[in-house]
Amino acid sequence: HKKDDGLIAQLLHDDSHATALSDDELISNTILLLNAGHEATVHQLGNAVYTLLLTYPLSRRNELISLLANDRTANAVVTECLRFCAPLHLFTRFAQSDITLEANVKVHRGEQIGLLLAAANRCPAKFRNPNTFDPMREDTAHLSLGAGLHFCLGAQLARLELLVALQVLFDRLPGLELASKPQYQDAWHFHGLVELPLRW
Repeated sequence: HKKDDGLIAQLLHDDSHATALSDDELISNTILLLNAGHEATVHQLGNAVYTLLLTYPLSRRNELISLLANDRTANAVVTECLRFCAPLHLFTRFAQSDITLEANVKVHRGEQIGLLLAAANRCPAKFRNPNTFDPMREDTAHLSLGAGLHFCLGAQLARLELLVALQVLFDRLPGLELASKPQYQDAWHFHGLVELPLRW
């Protein structure tokens, strides 16, 4: 590979003392890029296709194809897929100060907190019928791509990848259906399928 071939190569070969990363920072950033850029994308696509096949069986497939044919409603499908079947269910953070949560739960500075994004995305106080896949819902704000300082840097790319993949897949294979029930992988941080057996 050439010295400037790709982002990771650029990070590895950065000779500037002002911006060069330590070995630990290089490893952490490479793992982050792999998880965010590949693992999350693969699992989001698999989860989305599985959800859409369950929600829109062949008897309702024309409804899905119509939704995906229109830019506004296709983007609504993508947003609902991100909320309903996100690939990342849990993030951890460290408390920057002592805080008291609901029910008088105390978290001390430096303690690790598990943020259950999937639970937040299905919260009945926030979403009407949270366990129903509904691309036309009005309450669309979700936490699947993070928030604030930790909002996903690749959010627009992730949305575009999912949009194009779903549009092309169901345009070319409108008769797509499950060949058998898939199995989810046993992982605490990623929610994704081991495989998605399909037929058409």
